[in-house]
Order: sequence, then structure tokens, then C-alpha cells
Amino acid sequence: MRIRRAVTSDFPKAASISVAAFAKDELYHYTNPYAGQQQSSFRGFMLRRLKLRNVLPGYITWVAVTTEIQDLQDGAPDQEVGSERGRRGEEPDETVIGYAVWNRHGKSAAARGWQTQSWAEWLESMLLKTQDTYVDFFQLDKSASPCNMRRLGAMGFFRDEFAEIPERWHLHNLVVDPIYQRGGVGAKLLSRGLEQAELEKVPTTLKASTVAEPLYRRIGFNTFLLMDLPGIRMGLPSLIRWPSNPENTEAGSSTG
Repeated sequence: MRIRRAVTSDFPKAASISVAAFAKDELYHYTNPYAGQQQSSFRGFMLRRLKLRNVLPGYITWVAVTTEIQDLQDGAPDQEVGSERGRRGEEPDETVIGYAVWNRHGKSAAARGWQTQSWAEWLESMLLKTQDTYVDFFQLDKSASPCNMRRLGAMGFFRDEFAEIPERWHLHNLVVDPIYQRGGVGAKLLSRGLEQAELEKVPTTLKASTVAEPLYRRIGFNTFLLMDLPGIRMGLPSLIRWPSNPENTEAGSSTG
């Protein structure tokens, strides 16, 4: 397994992984309560969001991939296929088994380095936003509950609770194929972003699900804000992890 930057061809598989990985997620169970019956719609929603974030400035998606050769080493089938590809000198096929979506906030030189956007990416982002508007207006995503989405918005769920910390890396999604969960894939995807935050001496922020919260706390995340959502059977803590150097943390947090 290795971690690399995502490319467009990774997103269909990543969207499919999301359907299974978010099946028991509290937030998506509320915003997309019909995802189990409307898996195609939910996959389409995830695919559109992955594509959009891929072309927005500041967003970085890392994927965990495994190859035929690695599968063979783990005792998986298709040995003849992998061996034949090796004899021909071809690169083994890679399969996406997890992904993490990060967003670099801030106005420092380090932040601006991650916030570039080409004209082609800008145009694609406009087209994808138009598509999202069309889907929302005609309620074409049959997995979603527009009523529940409006309710969350009225509660202030979509506001940036970390706005007072301008310089930071924010983790939007950490998703691992259920087949590969508890095998260290999520930890490696998480480490890639944490290492970058340490390098830039800025904090890392996220909203944690009940399932993932223990993992985040074990590696140094602490509660920043706990949002209670009346009538919703979930509490989504907003967590923060400060970089290890206290002196540089203060400087990094106040930049911009």
C-alpha cells in the first residue's frame, strides 16, 4: 500500500467506497437517510463532491492504493495475472482503498502555495457547481433529505467554527474501504496531513464521528467545540490538534 495525491480516475472508486464506509455514519444517516435504498444517488453525490473539491483552491485529496503485486504478497488470488504483467514490464494496476480530503486555510505564503487554481480548474469548478445547483433545485439526489439539510443549516451546522484560527489544515473526510479497515490505512492517510501541518507549524482541525473520535484523541486531538443538535441523535465534536512546537504554534496560528 502507498499514499499518493489523487487523480481524476480515482474518484469513481473512491465514491463507491464512500457508500459502504458511510453506511453507519451519524451525520450522513441524517442528511442522506435514504442512502441505503438509493445507493446510486448517494454515490453520485459523493462523486460530484470529490470532483469539485479536486479543482477548488486549497483542497488536497490523498488516496491509499494497493497493487496486484501487494495483493499477491498478502496471499490474494490472480497470481498468474500479476506475474504476467511483471514479465511484460508493466506497472501493476492500483486500486483505491481509502482517501482523505484536506483543506489548507490561511493567507500565509505556505497556505497560498496550496491554493493555486488554473483556468481549466476554475471552469470545471463552475460547471460542477452548476450541476450541483441543478441537482438540488430539482431534488434529484434521492438519497438526501432536503428538510434535514435545511434544519442543519438553521442550526448553524455549516458555519466555520474554526474561523478564529485562520492558519490551519482541516480534514473534511477520512474514508477507508470496510474490507481494509483496522489495517492501518486510515492512520497512514491521517499521518500524511498531520506531517504537513507539523512542517508548516499550524494546527489541524476536524469534525469527528463517534466511530473515529477515539482514533483522533489517541493521536493528540482535543475538543475545540461540542455542537449539540436538538432532536438529532448525535453529537459531533469539533477537534483540534496543535503542532508540537509551542513557540511556532502561536506564530502559525496568528498568520494572516
